[in-house]
Amino acid sequence: MEQSTQPTSAGRYYQPRRLGHVNLWVEDIDRSERFYSEVCGLKVEFTEPDLIATFLGTGHTPHDLGMMQTTKGIPRYGRNGLLQLPGTIGLEPGLNHLAWELENEAALVEAYRKLKEDNIETDLTVDHQVAHSVYMFDPDGNYNEFYCDTVKDWRKVLNGPMELLTSFWDPLQAEGFTEGRYEVDPVLEIVESAPVHPWRLTHATLLTPRMDEMVEFYTTIAGLQVVAREEGVVYLKPNLDAYDYNLVLVPSEKASYHHASFQLKDSEALERAKAGLAKAGIPIEQETQLPWKTSIFLRDPDNQLSEWYVALPGKVNLSARGDLSLAMAV
Repeated sequence: MEQSTQPTSAGRYYQPRRLGHVNLWVEDIDRSERFYSEVCGLKVEFTEPDLIATFLGTGHTPHDLGMMQTTKGIPRYGRNGLLQLPGTIGLEPGLNHLAWELENEAALVEAYRKLKEDNIETDLTVDHQVAHSVYMFDPDGNYNEFYCDTVKDWRKVLNGPMELLTSFWDPLQAEGFTEGRYEVDPVLEIVESAPVHPWRLTHATLLTPRMDEMVEFYTTIAGLQVVAREEGVVYLKPNLDAYDYNLVLVPSEKASYHHASFQLKDSEALERAKAGLAKAGIPIEQETQLPWKTSIFLRDPDNQLSEWYVALPGKVNLSARGDLSLAMAV
């Protein structure tokens, strides 16, 4: 893989630490919750029954994976009458949004004010009680959340079924606190009885026909750095060195979300996962065995892909992937 000699990021606006979570639209919230918890091992941290939403994770953040039931054309409201989910969106399963964690509120507010000064359009600005968020679209129409944590010990606030959480937030009137309210040494929890035992969410993969525009958005607006390019694929990372990259852009004729990738601790965890899935009669969509990773891909009840992988020390060389698609080899 061709490493960038100097990471490229104009970064004039946001400066995220990491990819905090991926949020999906699903057709049946109960069915998808069972799959991602009972099969994939992500712990249900909290739910919003009135929003028809479930939030699961390992504990690195309040959730690694969020999911909302498709709207069926009916709008849903947050607190104080906030139109949170218009009936015109979420009509079918797929990506709802990618969420990027910032250092603190001051960084989020500063980025928002610069966007407004430069007449760059944003969408919702909201208070999720444990986070303040600004939402906006990338050139392919993928929704992105840029947020800061507002409560460090979030498990004291979020657990079990919750009443509606989200209300309006005005970044222009915010205090802009400067401390980081994320957990540095989090308590990690998974579903021990599940076949898969994930460690953390590491990256999402998007297919795009507008590579130059997408790279421009994710570097200039989203503040990510291009760390490598190969076979037309672009790897991007935020500021936290614990992650090699958090977003992969793969060239394609059609724009779409491809999958989210969850890292396992070691090869033994992956072998246990494969054995457990086989015992439970759960099919594996694809297995990869490459010098830089070994992984399995699973399809959820809505046919959406997820990857569960172990990183290996070999050098990435996408030209050696054989018949494996680019999106599954990254």
